[in-house]
Order: sequence, then structure tokens, then C-alpha cells
Amino acid sequence: MSAQSKSGLNEADQKELHSFLETKQAEARIQSTIHDHTDRCWDKCVKSAPGTSFARGEEACLANCVDRFLDTSIFIVNKVYGKAQAGA
Repeated sequence: MSAQSKSGLNEADQKELHSFLETKQAEARIQSTIHDHTDRCWDKCVKSAPGTSFARGEEACLANCVDRFLDTSIFIVNKVYGKAQAGA
């Protein structure tokens, strides 16, 4: 008979639940970061009232802002991955 906690979940189920919750929390953090960055790029680049198209330069500014965000994100992931590999 397997040992169960007060919650009624055995150890394997608790680990699975913990892993699931960690994954969902990481997804929420990523979504929050993307939302914050989207707001930042919008506020920086879009100066005219929203219409059917962007004003001159706004589209390029948004594309550049997103590219810098992606470059930075990839750089950070690679650094973290590199440190994890060096520590392993």
C-alpha cells in the first residue's frame, strides 16, 4: 500500500502535481513578460491614434523593439543554459 499525504495524493502524484504547477507558473511568467514588453514597445513606438495602418516609422520601431526583446531573451537563455552545462 502506498503512503498518502493528508491531501490524499501519493508521492508520485504529488511530484506530478508539483511539476505541473511549476510549468504553469513558468508559462504565466513568460506571458506576463511578453505583455509587459508589448506595452513598453507600444508606448515607445506608437505615437498616433490607432487606425488601419501604422504611421511612418512606427512599424519599423515595433519590429526593432521586438527583435531586441528576442535577442535579449535568447542571450539570457543561452547564458543560463551554459552555466547549467558548466555546473553539470
